[in-house]
Amino acid sequence: MQTEREEFVDELTQLKMERSKRRQRKEWELKMMGKCITWLIYAYAAGIIITGLRYIILDKNFKYEGIVEDSCQDFKTLKSVNDQIFPLLDELTYKKYFKIFRVNLENECPFSIGEYICTSKKCVICTCNTSEIPSNWLSPTSSFINQPKDNFAFWDTERYLSPSEWIWHVEDVENDKGVYVDLKLNPEAFTGYQGQHIWDAIYKENCYQGSLNDMCKEKRALNKLVQGLHTSISTQLSEFYVDLSTNKTYPNYPLYFERVGNHPERIRNLFFLYSVLLRAVILATPGIQNHDINSMSFEEDTRSKYLLNNILSLGNNQCSKPFDEQQFFNQITFDQKKDYQRYIHNISRIMDCVECQKCRVFGKMQTYGLGTALKILFSESPSEFSGKLKRNELVALINTFGKVSSSVKSIDLMFERRARFYYNLILTIGIVGGVFIIFMVAIRKIYSEMDKKIQNMFKGIPSDNPQKVNKNTKSKRD
Repeated sequence: MQTEREEFVDELTQLKMERSKRRQRKEWELKMMGKCITWLIYAYAAGIIITGLRYIILDKNFKYEGIVEDSCQDFKTLKSVNDQIFPLLDELTYKKYFKIFRVNLENECPFSIGEYICTSKKCVICTCNTSEIPSNWLSPTSSFINQPKDNFAFWDTERYLSPSEWIWHVEDVENDKGVYVDLKLNPEAFTGYQGQHIWDAIYKENCYQGSLNDMCKEKRALNKLVQGLHTSISTQLSEFYVDLSTNKTYPNYPLYFERVGNHPERIRNLFFLYSVLLRAVILATPGIQNHDINSMSFEEDTRSKYLLNNILSLGNNQCSKPFDEQQFFNQITFDQKKDYQRYIHNISRIMDCVECQKCRVFGKMQTYGLGTALKILFSESPSEFSGKLKRNELVALINTFGKVSSSVKSIDLMFERRARFYYNLILTIGIVGGVFIIFMVAIRKIYSEMDKKIQNMFKGIPSDNPQKVNKNTKSKRD
């Protein structure tokens, strides 16, 4: 009998110890849940405040204020003109006559600037078959201009040209080496190719060295044109960024602000380039309007001429003189003209060192387009000279203008995307964070209620007083 009583007391003691431990554990769990909820509320409030402040101080758009340096127009006017021209220009570059560009991809790199192999499939382009090219493009035609044979990439080794026989030369495509590339079938986009060594060579070898503020305007202009072209290309690669792991294309605004958006001077250089290209197109209006646009498709060619005339009309009516070439280049020396030509030609030759085929095509095309614009601006009679433009020159000029126009259009889009991201981030933190905190509070409440119910289940357990337990046990047996 005594043994049974001792066993009963031992069991009761053990049960009370387990009950006490469980109670302590539950109290600790409830306490920790409370602390977690408190810290979540702190983190929630900090996230809302930090993100909110970042959104408030964030530049929602680029400040289009003042005159574009070395130009004749203000930012707002150029932006307004571009808003009207871009849709027409974008559609025009999809027309057959303007989307097929002839380029020589067999030139060897004449410079020692390092080898960077492009391993992505995005680097490869598809060239057009002969059957895809209108027969009138393939027939041999005599050049409108008796081009000098001097290789301006190595000017010092060539004979001296007098001012009277000097003529602008960018690049010729030999009949047996050039290939036709559909620029829309092979769109410019991020390929993963790292071409910083190319731009380093361009800036080091083909730009005037020193601070822009210390240069004369003629030298400063060339540097700004090259920097503007670099800005435009960086913008296009950010706008049409390709995730190589998923093969999805989307605008990459963080990359844009890293390369362009956080550097206002680069956007200003982009607008300077835009003003120069727009002025060249306006000056070339008579020649472009009389240009034989013929892709052997009457309907498409008619639409191309309509779009082109509208672009020229908008440019002449809305902003006829965005850049004053006569005032700007009235004191330019013959040697500086040669420098411009040599530098632009050198850039095209440096593009032959680009291992990424797609990057090389668009790099050479836009360099060719810039060179064509400068040919028009340097011409004594731009309207007469523009009538002698070759098809490839006009295609390069229009597509370069289209790329720069697209880059100008992307400025507002990129600023809006960044602002929208932070706005959505605030909403996400507010909604998701709030719901999660409410969920945690509800879980703690339920957990606490369940603990109370479990505590009520133990109310029937005998008292902690052993004598009382013995009396109760004895009375039950009696």
